[in-house]
Formats: sequence, structure tokens, C-alpha cells
Amino acid sequence: MSEILNTYKLDDPETVEPMDRDEFYAEQIAVFKKTGKPTRAAEIVSILIFNEHQELLIQKRSYNKTHNAGLLDKSIGGHVQYGDAPDYTVMVESVQELQTPSIVLKNEVDFNKTFTLLADYLTTIAVIKHNKSKIHILERMVKGEKIKMANKVHLYFGIYHGSIRPVDREAKGILYYTLEELEKEMKEFPETFSQDLHFFIKEFHADIVDFIKKIVPKK
Repeated sequence: MSEILNTYKLDDPETVEPMDRDEFYAEQIAVFKKTGKPTRAAEIVSILIFNEHQELLIQKRSYNKTHNAGLLDKSIGGHVQYGDAPDYTVMVESVQELQTPSIVLKNEVDFNKTFTLLADYLTTIAVIKHNKSKIHILERMVKGEKIKMANKVHLYFGIYHGSIRPVDREAKGILYYTLEELEKEMKEFPETFSQDLHFFIKEFHADIVDFIKKIVPKK
């Protein structure tokens, strides 16, 4: 079945243009090989989920994936389909990728209120907060080639204490890292992690540290 995505020309980043997913990637790979830079961005969500031990959930991507096959990557990621909102996409992807239901909050006040209210239910539902949205150009491994792709990224942070069941063919497995452990391993073995994850951990380090402090269990 055809998947129609929200896309944006980089010289007109406010206008949404629907485009078939396969056509988008075929076009942008061809453009990059010709010019060395992308011209259009697909809209995506990227979610970093932490547990009660302040560990980040990391997916090892399936070797069947076209992009970043076999690499260690963010907790959840997905494309925003045409007509859908990013928050809706997060809720759908959390179920489709990890079989975990979620509540998505827009701001700090609503997140803090919901986190406190549902503190005893975080083994059955994830509480997720929007952080920032911006177009980023990042490197992807596509069938063994390094290709620079543009994405309008909606970055989210979340907390969830329950069990995880990766969906077949979506992920090879799940690992948990403290921020310190993750940064150490990314420095020692950079090629085993996606460029997306490298970028998020570096670019949003202060935001991640602030979020981790907020979810430390109250004594």
C-alpha cells in the first residue's frame, strides 16, 4: 500500500506537499548523488524514551531496514503521513514499534501534571512530551552508501517503566543505556550508532539532562 508523506521543499519550508514515500527517497537520493545536498525534507517524529532508572531505550534496527540497517538508534521513529499530526504519529508509532500505548503532551506544565498523576501507571503507558521541531540534514546509511537526507524532525522525550515487545522486522532488540554509558560507547564505537542518535545526544544534551532530572523518582 502506498504511503503518502508530508514533505517540504527546503526553499519553502512552510508549505506542505504530499508525496509518495518511495518517490521521495528515490528523488532525494538521486538529487544528493548529483548535487551533494538534499532539496526536500520529509516530516518525521523521533522519540527518546527513558525508564525509572534514567536509562534510555535504544533500538537495534533490523537488517531488513533500507536506512541505517543494523545500527543502534533512537527509541522510536516514524514518518508523519499526509493529513496526520506529529502527536498522533507518536501515539501510533509507540504502539506499532514497541506495542506500548502513550499519552503525548504539548508543554511542560501538562507533562508535569500528567507525569505526577500517572506515576503509578507507567508500567502500562508511556508519557511523552514534545521538545523541539526543526529541519535537520543528517547522514543515513542507505544500502551501504552514506546519503545526506533532510527531515523536518519533531523531537520528543518520554518515560515508560514497562516491558517492551519489539515488533517483528522493525527491531532486532532493545538495549538500555544511562546517558554516561551511551556517550562512552558512542565515542568508542561510533559506527555502531545512527547519525541521528549521535546528533540528538550532542545537540540536545542539555535538554536531555533536564528531562532526566525531572523523572528521577521522588524519595
